[in-house]
Amino acid sequence: MAQGYLFLIIALVFNATANILMKLASRRVEPMEGLSLVQKGLALATNYHLVLGLVLFASNILFYVLALKRINLSIAYPIMSSGGFLIISVFSVYYLRETLTTLQIGGIVMIAAGIAMVAYNMS
Repeated sequence: MAQGYLFLIIALVFNATANILMKLASRRVEPMEGLSLVQKGLALATNYHLVLGLVLFASNILFYVLALKRINLSIAYPIMSSGGFLIISVFSVYYLRETLTTLQIGGIVMIAAGIAMVAYNMS
């Protein structure tokens, strides 16, 4: 069972990191009007944030499947989705300098509390 939670944590971190990399990749995407399909493909293929993000998304799926072999979906999914949301929110505020309203912060606190309640009674 403990191995399942290790796989879930790895999947969660990979998923959150992949989402962050997609945001960083979007900053490097130049307008592509007038480019040929090959030029567009090269522009995307050389965007290292995009490529690494895609690799992490694929890896996330593999680890999530391994976690689901050992953990109930009703426990794994809330932890996966909410945990990723928390990681991304913290990163967005501190690294990307995005702002959150008081209401959003309150929602994030409630999500964290929800994760704690789901994780507390894991069996």
